[in-house]
Amino acid sequence: MDTFPQLAKYRIFDYFSSWRKDGAQVHKLDAEIYREYWNRMKKEIDNKTAAHSWGKGFVQSDYTKHGVDELGAIYAA
Repeated sequence: MDTFPQLAKYRIFDYFSSWRKDGAQVHKLDAEIYREYWNRMKKEIDNKTAAHSWGKGFVQSDYTKHGVDELGAIYAA
């Protein structure tokens, strides 16, 4: 699916491979890891111990007004 992503819409490939399920599992684990960094940054900001960085500024910004949801912000930061 990496080579031809347009083929992902055809469910026939689900019979031959578990790529969709495996990808969802990897995404879930990946999101959990990045969420830990996000929560640590937010805690450091609240405690006023966070170092000056782009990530700190992004966490403090109003990213939702630009249409970015929390998971998108987590990956961006």
